[in-house]
Amino acid sequence: MKTQNNSLLNTLSKAEKTQLTTITSETLATTVKQTHAFTAADLWNIQRQKRSFVQRRFNAA
Repeated sequence: MKTQNNSLLNTLSKAEKTQLTTITSETLATTVKQTHAFTAADLWNIQRQKRSFVQRRFNAA
């Protein structure tokens, strides 16, 4: 299998190469809401709630 492809960049003109490699300015998206990172404490709470639900189910019967 061929690991290198030399003809990929030959099809682009010099103007297209410079357009693709120009640096664009970065903007900050201030309206985006931060998502909550899933932590070990969240996993612990899920497991703890699961245990209590199972105990309630068997005690109620």
